[in-house]
Amino acid sequence: MVTTFTAELPLGIAKAVAEQPHKMYLYLEYTNTVDNIPTTYTTAAAIPNFSNPKDYYKQLSGKNYLRVQAIRDPNIVSSVAGSVYTTSTNFFGQSSGTSAGQLAGESFGTNSICYGAALVLAVDESEPSSDVVLARAYFTAAGERLTKTASSELFVTFPLTVSVTAP
Repeated sequence: MVTTFTAELPLGIAKAVAEQPHKMYLYLEYTNTVDNIPTTYTTAAAIPNFSNPKDYYKQLSGKNYLRVQAIRDPNIVSSVAGSVYTTSTNFFGQSSGTSAGQLAGESFGTNSICYGAALVLAVDESEPSSDVVLARAYFTAAGERLTKTASSELFVTFPLTVSVTAP
């Protein structure tokens, strides 16, 4: 799996620490055809639209994404090594029988393939256009991708680690 933060991360952190009401979501990116899975997202630098990730999601072709509520693991791990402060936690998201893609076109159902996810801060739950995309991740190996079966839902763990170096 390869993960990159987006240019919206500082805005998301500012909104979170300002104690403004918000919820966390995951975007689960999927397709119904294996040929539509991006094969070039093998490094963080290769993931497009760092500066405006919402444009990326609006322009998906032959693909779609689910917007599912995320639950943060109550366990937060913090450490200090020299002047580097690191904090890690996990967010969990799951599709449901009523999950619907955010775009017209590719419907979500049996045999849909999840190949990527994004961690999103939702300022207004009912208005996805106000979402702040904090980080995006892609399952680079075929064995990492998740395929929806008739008797299952997709469950994704999104690990988040932030490191800060003291001046």
